[in-house]
Amino acid sequence: MSNWPNLFIAGAPRSGTSSLDAYFQAIPGIFMSRIKEPNFFSRTVIADDHPMVSPIRDERQYLDLFAAAGDAKYRGEASPNYLEDPEAPALIERLAPGSRVIASLRDPVERLFSQYLMTRNVRPMDSFDEEVERGLRPQDDRSRSVLAPETGLYAAHVDRYRTLFGPRFKVLIFEEWTADVPGTMQELLEFLGIEHDVSGFSEPPQRQHAEVRGPLARFVFGNLAISRAAEALIPFRMRKTIRNALLVKRAVKPEMNPATRDRLARYYRDDVRRLEGLLSRKLPWPNFSQADLA
Repeated sequence: MSNWPNLFIAGAPRSGTSSLDAYFQAIPGIFMSRIKEPNFFSRTVIADDHPMVSPIRDERQYLDLFAAAGDAKYRGEASPNYLEDPEAPALIERLAPGSRVIASLRDPVERLFSQYLMTRNVRPMDSFDEEVERGLRPQDDRSRSVLAPETGLYAAHVDRYRTLFGPRFKVLIFEEWTADVPGTMQELLEFLGIEHDVSGFSEPPQRQHAEVRGPLARFVFGNLAISRAAEALIPFRMRKTIRNALLVKRAVKPEMNPATRDRLARYYRDDVRRLEGLLSRKLPWPNFSQADLA
């Protein structure tokens, strides 16, 4: 039982989870799996033969990710799909009782667009408008969705984790913590009961839009075996440097169609209201200003 992780960065996708994972790797007393997104506990959202994700299902293989943790207070991993997977919280609590879970939530409209821009670096895709239209249709197999708008319906996910984990569940707001990384890291370390100087945590998640350089770079991005090997062998910051130098180029970020933005804001607005009620606060998301929600 001691080998099970006890710290999870559970999502949401495209909300800074890779940066949080990298920050924790630099803190004594926290051991983070070098393999990001093992998805061991995500059984509903991620199918065993998912076309874009390679989940680790073998228990021994999963626990081996933490074999080098030694006497670290926390053994952690980051799998953003845990947030929306309805079975993940109970499974985590059953196999890894007493764990702490962190979620980072981003404006769901912007999060979906960011996921689209990232995914099209991995595989050819239609326009964002067409992918949204496809994603909003009823799905026979949820795990097969390439772009799933329902991922951003956070309220039920947050409620589920809060019910099971209580004070061991921490919610961050992406737009806030990326503006004050040291302050957020101090808050997280207090949540974890660890003392560490946070003055060195000043680098925010990568915010420059980039596009894949060509077919070869797209192949490298989309190849699961290459991705897993790189995660196991190359530290996050070095992978980021290699990515920026060789695989992608800076580009002007596309503009979202205003009609599609409005459609998504309407799709999410009731859920955002419910989430604000759960968190007892107003969220800093311009797509859901009081005027827009009226």
